[in-house]
Parts: sequence; structure tokens; C-alpha cells
Amino acid sequence: MENIVNGTVVLGTPLLIAAIAGIVAERTGVLNVGLEGFMLWGAFTAAWVAGGTGSIAAAVIVVLAAGLVLGALFGWIVVYLRADQIAVGIAFNIFMLGGTTYAATLVTEAGGREALGAPRGGSLAIPGLEAIPWLGPVFDQHWLSYVGYALVPVAFVVLFRTGLGIRARACGEHTFGAQAAGLAIARWRLGATAISGFLAALAGSYLVLASAHQFVNDISAGKGYIALAVIILARWNPLGAVAAAALFGVAQALDFEVQGGLLGLDLPGELVQTLPYVATILAVTLVGRRVSPPAEDGRPLMVTKG
Repeated sequence: MENIVNGTVVLGTPLLIAAIAGIVAERTGVLNVGLEGFMLWGAFTAAWVAGGTGSIAAAVIVVLAAGLVLGALFGWIVVYLRADQIAVGIAFNIFMLGGTTYAATLVTEAGGREALGAPRGGSLAIPGLEAIPWLGPVFDQHWLSYVGYALVPVAFVVLFRTGLGIRARACGEHTFGAQAAGLAIARWRLGATAISGFLAALAGSYLVLASAHQFVNDISAGKGYIALAVIILARWNPLGAVAAAALFGVAQALDFEVQGGLLGLDLPGELVQTLPYVATILAVTLVGRRVSPPAEDGRPLMVTKG
């Protein structure tokens, strides 16, 4: 049981961080389908910097800076140039998949496989809590997991309990009213998309720094797309994202447990590997019809001045 709990946290945390990244953007009216691409970029950058410097902290700093810049560029394209947000997001994901694969080849040819390997370490156990039966693994994780935990209340409070959040949500719900109130919607959306890229890149870095400890091609394996399903299941609320991410984390943890034969089930490996994606389809099908996104989610801004 503790293996499943630990797997749920390790596999669910990057989904949680990526989902919060998507919520921040969508609450202002930008549908960030490019979460997968940002995660790939964050994972590659983290491995490259950590492999070269041996410092996890340096890797995180570079990842966050790169994610912010890349998010701002993505936002400029979809907000100011009014490009189709879904098409740009999918194209961005494909570009990042090919780009990181090619870059990884160049780096490993120059410096060997260790050039994209991150040092192990960074685990932080909370005394007392880590000894709780079954739930103990939740409190014995890499420090980036605790960052993911902390992002949930921070994002909720900012979005739903502050004037900053009210303005941001107004940009995604009532465009004309927000414009009439003097809000520079384009700037708000650009800023939100930059923050979204910042957080999604952090989610990608988690895959390397806290989980695999090295970069492999397509390391995200569709997690950015699953994060989009988490957002829907969470009803665009950071608090709901915790349960939704845990649900998909459990599905992936069970995948590994069954493949390892630890649950005593003799199932084809190919069938078991589809479990997280089947769960995604079912969740979106059953819940997606009953929820509504922010009114302006995915719609291009007709007035971009300011």
C-alpha cells in the first residue's frame, strides 16, 4: 500500500503543478494546450544544467527563468498575434518533442550520457508525519513535492481571495466589463501565460530532478495532456486539482505495480500501460459535459491595445 501511496505522490505531483499552470492561464482566457511542450523543455533544461553544474538549485533557477521567457513568447503569439490557441499549443508540443530529442542527442554526443543526468538527493522527511502508517510516504518526498503542495493554497488564495485574482478572472469571464473597468486585458493574459509557462516548466523539471534523475526522450509521455484533463476534472480550481491529480497518479502507480507483478495480476503489459490514458478519457467524458470553463477560455482577444 505504501508503494502505491508513494507512487501516487511522485507521479501525481507533476500533474498537479502543470494543472495549476494551466488554471492560471485559463482563468484569464488563454487555453494553454502547450503544457506538454513546457514540461519537456523544463525537463531537458533541468537535466542539462544539473548535469553540467551538479546543482539542483541552479537547475531549478534556470528552468524557471527559461519557462517564464518561453511562456511570455507563447503568450505574445496567442494574445497579441491572436493565433489559434489550440493549433499553436499542439504545434508547440510537437516542436518541443523534436527539439528536445535533437538537443539531447547533441549534448550526449558532446558530453556523454552523464551530461543529462541529475544528481540524486533533495529528499525531505517531516519528523513524526513520515512514520504514519500508509500515509507516511506523503511526508517523505523530494522538496519539489512540497513546493507543489504549497502552490495549491497559494494559487487558490490569489485567484479567489484577492483583488489581483478578481481582475485576472474578470479577463477570462467578462472581457467587455473588464475593458470598461480599464483593465489592460492583453497584458493580464500575457502575464498569466508567462506564469503558466514558468510553472509548467517547473513541473517538467520535477520529472528529472525528483523522479527519473536523467532526461530521456519524451520523458513527459503525455502528462501535459493529462494535466488538461485534471483541470477539467478540478473545475478550474486549484483545490480540486489535488484530488484530480491524485486520481491520475493512482492510475499510473497501479500501472507500475501491475507491470512489476506486485499485485499478483497477470495482465498484458501493453494493456496495463493504457490505464492512465483510459482513465483520462473516462474522466473527461463523464465529468466534462457537466462543467463549464471560463467564458472567454480559448477565445482570441478582439481588442489588444494596452
